[in-house]
Amino acid sequence: MKFDRETKRELGYVTLGTLLLAAVEIGVFFAVGKYTADVLYGAILSAAAGILNAFLLAVTVTRAMSYPPEEEAAAKNLLKLSLISRRLFLLAVLAAGVLLFNWISTLVTSVFPYVIFHIRKPVVMREAAASGIGAEETEEPAEAGGEESETKGSEEDGTDEN
Repeated sequence: MKFDRETKRELGYVTLGTLLLAAVEIGVFFAVGKYTADVLYGAILSAAAGILNAFLLAVTVTRAMSYPPEEEAAAKNLLKLSLISRRLFLLAVLAAGVLLFNWISTLVTSVFPYVIFHIRKPVVMREAAASGIGAEETEEPAEAGGEESETKGSEEDGTDEN
């Protein structure tokens, strides 16, 4: 699957931002004297799951956008199935991380992709407005970060990273 330049860039931002925030989190645990290997493992597991979730979202949205207009229902079904599958995956990974590793580290790290997406969203919107892209296309580059609006019926304009 070939991603466009903007999708690759947003995936990079989510990946880098998640890893940097996880490193800061581990540093905080170390600074307060609560660092253990379980903190590291929980953060790694949760960060990897969040980054994989963002990648799978980008794959799904890219694939759904390649459907012809007459197959819009099939594209929407693909997006819904992807949302359910990715949420179940994240739930399973977080449950395993909470049970096996430091639960605080696991859960805190799981929100980092959301944080990065929400920080990037206004920047993406400004860039799209400056380049003359319409509102319906504006949020496409941010797909690496989310799907919140899927509860409204579409993965194309929201967030759900973890």
